[in-house]
Amino acid sequence: MLFSRKNCIVRLDADDKIDNNIKEIRKALSESLKTKSYTDTIKDEFELIDEALVTNEFNLIWNNRLITGGYRAWRKKITNAIWKNEILNSDKLDDLFVYNYKKEFDWITTLEFISNRINFSSRQCGDKDTKDRSYRIKNILKELPTYKTLYKRNTNKIASPKCIRCGKKEEEDWDHVWICDDNEFSIDDIIQESPYKFELELVAQNKDKDIEILRNYLCNFLTILESPSIILRGKSRKWELIRGVFNNNFNNISKIKEEKTVIKELWNFIYDEIKKRIRIPRCDEIKRLEEKEEIKKSDLRLKKQVSEDNQNEILETENITLGKLTGALTDGINIDRKWDTIYRIVYFYVRKLPVIPFTIESTCLAEFSIA
Repeated sequence: MLFSRKNCIVRLDADDKIDNNIKEIRKALSESLKTKSYTDTIKDEFELIDEALVTNEFNLIWNNRLITGGYRAWRKKITNAIWKNEILNSDKLDDLFVYNYKKEFDWITTLEFISNRINFSSRQCGDKDTKDRSYRIKNILKELPTYKTLYKRNTNKIASPKCIRCGKKEEEDWDHVWICDDNEFSIDDIIQESPYKFELELVAQNKDKDIEILRNYLCNFLTILESPSIILRGKSRKWELIRGVFNNNFNNISKIKEEKTVIKELWNFIYDEIKKRIRIPRCDEIKRLEEKEEIKKSDLRLKKQVSEDNQNEILETENITLGKLTGALTDGINIDRKWDTIYRIVYFYVRKLPVIPFTIESTCLAEFSIA
């Protein structure tokens, strides 16, 4: 009988009995292979050894969530979440988020505009870029140096929050700057005149297609601009433009990319016109009046104090919100279009009672008062 073993043919002497046994075994194996797959015939035994298990020594974990690679990209997203969290929890921007139940604002366009990415790339910077960004950030925060703001900061030489341009009739806050009786132009006049001036610029640049788009959608644009604001109660959407916040309804005028670009350019043009014809003349007039009263720029020294209790309260609120943003990013959720509707923790103080935390969703904040 011949057997093949390790590619070598070996001849064995066997009697008939052994030969019959081998044939029976071979037949049984053949039948077994026909009825079952080869893997079914294999039986493995294994045992878990605790010491040999993989540990978390080289894994990055945040709040019991495993970060599955891409650490650099994850860290960049967390950095973005940090400054979005600061925007979301800023007291200066509360009015933009409290009634934002319909996601009225396009924050992608707004933040792009505030960071001046419409005129400069992220790799460019300069004196003009710095000044534009500084103004837009202060403007959206309503922190432009008005007399009311400077008075609250205990600024030297500022004895009253009253407006010195219009005879000290009213306090000069952010809103008063744009509607002061001393302004040469009103907001409505500028809005009505700006489209024509914008069209003249397009004519000078031979952009005939953009001119046609402007004329086709100007009526819809002005209708949205003059309609009541859902977020800024008691004001029209032109106050959103003055603030530098792009309303999402402008994106619904057209879905064509070229037409949306012209609409945004018109929006930017009106914003700059209001700044040039109201804000800058105001600053020039204030400078003239202060020089008349012998107030120098060096005299305006800021003195700002923040109590430790108030600072701890702000940090606690921010950390809670930041944790939610970070958790969403770690779970692979894109927050670019919904970070402005994240839950926030709001604290209410009643006389000297302990702090009572309430979890309130920014998109459905209820109005109530405490007696």
